[in-house]
Amino acid sequence: MRVPVDWLGEYLNIAGSIEELAERLTMAGLEVEEITAVTPDELVKMGGVPDGSSSPILVTKVTPNRGDWLSIIGVAREASACTKWPFTVKNITIPNQNNQISEQVEIRIDAPDLCRRYVAMLIRDVAIKESPDWMKNRLVRAGMRPINNIVDVTNYVMLEYGQPLHAFDYDLLSGSKIIVRRAKQGEKIVLIDGTQCELEEEMMVIADAERAVAIAGVMGGADTEVNEKTTNVLLESANFNPVSIRRTSKALGISTEASYRFERSVDIGITDEAAVRAAELMQELADAQIVQGIIDVFPGKVQPSVIEVRPNRTNKVLGLTLEPSEMIECLKRLKIPVEEGESLKVTVPSWRPDITSEIDVIEEIARIHGYEHLPETLPCVHVQGKDSNEGRFCEKLRQALMSCGLQEVLTHSLTDPASIEISGLEEQAISIRNPLSEDTSKLRTMLSPNLMQTVLRNQAVGIRDMGLFEIGKVYLKDGSGTIRESRSAAGILVGSQWDGVWNLDRSALMADYYWGRGIVESALERVGFKKISFIRATHPMLHKTRSAAILVYGEEIGWLGEVAPDVTAKLDMRGRPVIFEINIDELIKLTPEDVEYRPVPRFPALYINLAFVLQKDVPYESVERVVKSAGGSIVEDVGLVDVYTGQQIGHDERSLTLAIAFRSEERTLKDEDVKEIVESIKSRLNSELGARLRG
Repeated sequence: MRVPVDWLGEYLNIAGSIEELAERLTMAGLEVEEITAVTPDELVKMGGVPDGSSSPILVTKVTPNRGDWLSIIGVAREASACTKWPFTVKNITIPNQNNQISEQVEIRIDAPDLCRRYVAMLIRDVAIKESPDWMKNRLVRAGMRPINNIVDVTNYVMLEYGQPLHAFDYDLLSGSKIIVRRAKQGEKIVLIDGTQCELEEEMMVIADAERAVAIAGVMGGADTEVNEKTTNVLLESANFNPVSIRRTSKALGISTEASYRFERSVDIGITDEAAVRAAELMQELADAQIVQGIIDVFPGKVQPSVIEVRPNRTNKVLGLTLEPSEMIECLKRLKIPVEEGESLKVTVPSWRPDITSEIDVIEEIARIHGYEHLPETLPCVHVQGKDSNEGRFCEKLRQALMSCGLQEVLTHSLTDPASIEISGLEEQAISIRNPLSEDTSKLRTMLSPNLMQTVLRNQAVGIRDMGLFEIGKVYLKDGSGTIRESRSAAGILVGSQWDGVWNLDRSALMADYYWGRGIVESALERVGFKKISFIRATHPMLHKTRSAAILVYGEEIGWLGEVAPDVTAKLDMRGRPVIFEINIDELIKLTPEDVEYRPVPRFPALYINLAFVLQKDVPYESVERVVKSAGGSIVEDVGLVDVYTGQQIGHDERSLTLAIAFRSEERTLKDEDVKEIVESIKSRLNSELGARLRG
């Protein structure tokens, strides 16, 4: 806002330099961005008259919660609190309600939730002409162009009080009525700037007996605007719902000085005072007569809220030792009423709707006392750098995946319909209402399709070997439309693990199901999980036979597999990529409360390989279970070394070669120490699974 200092001086006894005033206001939160002035040439160009004055202008940056700063009086009141310079306000006498005006004008509010107060006054026998030079120059210096004496008065009082006003040509109002209502769907109006608007039901209009004559809080209509033939004026001063005005302004793409103020909340307590001030100026500048009385429709008068403020709490928050009397002094400088007791009872004035709780009042005390007087102390506790349990878990998983040779990537949460189609979750996908493009019209349902797109972009520039992962959020809606946000970890492998190694065949370790499974197992084990298993499962993106569900402690937490050939063909992806995706939210629920500690072994392990022949339909899992059961605590690990099928054994049989590690915590084992245990393993495998020792 542009604040002419000479105008400010009518309400504030400026007892110091303008630079000092600007500094004090800025330190209190009303930032003065610039101290400027209007040159004589600029004054004339904007419709003013050279007056030999080079009065400075404060250009302020107003925060959205302080609508009271969008007025000369509001800035003067704030400046007085910051500087202790005297602040005075003109005495306005409010006439009795109704009287003669009630016989000539009818006001009705049909939307009390959108219009909280409506004041009207009638001014007759106006003479439309230019405003006096002093008013034109003040308007120009404040950033507005003069039009005529009636319109200029409404703008002048708006800048002075912060209350937008509107003047209707009374004789052009049908039925001498003003009705504040919601617009009818498709209702049209031509505004004073010539714009034709089609309105929606949630927009608020000012109407007469026949049609809408203004968009409330935004702009008046051309049908009833004041013109050179106007002789009678109906003056409007109203208080509208800020949210409604902002929605209307944004929907229509129209922003005015009035809507800018209403969006930031206008003081409901000055609606009548601003109307009387404008009527008196019209009487003075337009040789007019004010019809006796005032119409003030106030559907739901609200009592000012009272907030209890604890002095001890105030000092604790601010780190000060202020006396209650000093706190009261700060509030009284802001013209905020306060009563002293065990706690301070603060009555919130109507121009401060942003003050709603004790902490807001404490902030006001801090502002006026001076932020520069607050002590600089280091926090006594660690308030930063502390992550949530979920965050710490994700970081451990991230480190585990990187240690497996994968690189982390970050992709966008917005994706395209084609990626959603690949995931097979179209019905659960969430659409963006106003997407910037078709490629960003959906929220991702999985991380895997984004990783595949990343691989495609890298393959397009010649990169063929990749191991990537991402940890991020995915978004789904259920059958009832409820949106569910969860965290996932996904990875993709493609190409060779050994590319660039001179003495190894590139094809030795190409990405396949087993490589992906090994990475998943290793990562989960490193973050503390045991009993990791895999069962056959199907997924729209995965190969029918080279895929599996991932289980931890018997609970499914994700899936793994090679990408289905039809998907790779559709995307034109080279190689046989392997993907996995894990639901972190479900995985965290399975995190063991206690982590088992295992000391570093003191004695070496003894390794023995045994080959057994058994029926093909006997799962390896059963073999491993029997070996560990028969070996007891001395069997440390069992691994599968080789699988053989061929002419040397039956066509319905297979040979499994096991590597069994034995270790004692008490001594170094010798062959004869495990001989009896090996015999027990052979016997149990034969009796329970029908296995026989091969060769």
